[in-house]
Amino acid sequence: MDQLRAISYFIKVAELGSFAEASKALGVPASSVSRRLQDLEAALGVTLLSRTTRVVKLTELGQIYLDQVRPTINDLRHANELVRNQLSAPKGTLRISAITGYGEYLLVPALRRLRKRYPELVVDLELTDQLIDLANDDVDIAVRVTAYPPERAIARRLNSNRSVLVASPEYLIQHGTPKTLDDLQLHQTLLYRGPDRIVFWQARTADGWTEIKTQPAFVCNIGKELRAEAAAGRGLALLPRWGVQPQIDTGDLQVVSLSDGKLHLSRNEGTSTYLLYQQPKYRLTKIKVAVDFLVEALSDPAELHAKPDDEPTPPHLKF
Repeated sequence: MDQLRAISYFIKVAELGSFAEASKALGVPASSVSRRLQDLEAALGVTLLSRTTRVVKLTELGQIYLDQVRPTINDLRHANELVRNQLSAPKGTLRISAITGYGEYLLVPALRRLRKRYPELVVDLELTDQLIDLANDDVDIAVRVTAYPPERAIARRLNSNRSVLVASPEYLIQHGTPKTLDDLQLHQTLLYRGPDRIVFWQARTADGWTEIKTQPAFVCNIGKELRAEAAAGRGLALLPRWGVQPQIDTGDLQVVSLSDGKLHLSRNEGTSTYLLYQQPKYRLTKIKVAVDFLVEALSDPAELHAKPDDEPTPPHLKF
């Protein structure tokens, strides 16, 4: 029995909870996966997986075994890849996970430039707002919005996610430019819908925080749709600056400042966008060049050492 291969199959089945899904991910027949695991269980003399017609679950001993062997298999895979690729040009598959909006708007264009510079790199990109575990998932680099980067990962800060209140020049000509927080009640607003509620704007004033509840003209859980509505002259929107800066530069959108407070999307001002990776992987040529390239391409120099005095984008905001 090829025990290392059997263990690798076992880890994949345990992670996916399905022989069929594991066989697809591994690129081998499901019968081969099942046979390898039967051989592994026979060699150990224990049952690692509880199988039913609908689901595959770890037994208590299976969970213990998984916890022990997964770090070893990961270390072995990293060591093999390190030796194979250290003396060659960056190549191989680069697995990246990023939040949806930031990934679509900023990361994908940067990855095009990365691939042009290193044509032997294969980028496997997943855009998702779900949390991932870098230690357990097959992800080399992650881009996440958080106030608390994971302690076991290297976190490179990219920007502070400051938000700005914007509207089209046409809207402001027709409806006037709000000057104070109270003026917002006279305007059409475009609000973001989070997973469980509408995200009303938070205002930080000289007297503290207050929630601004307006009657929205449009509500959506996709930031680029709010941006499109604002550019079309249909209301005021509070959006991350990185998502609207091109429209500000072209004049399609105009920044609106209020005299008596600053608007935010939440009251947590410590949230930033981070590029995350595991330190051992940085020794791989493909990981090192990708991390260094993306940090340089995506970091906002004006924000790297600044204190975040504007609103961070909530982690779930899909732009």
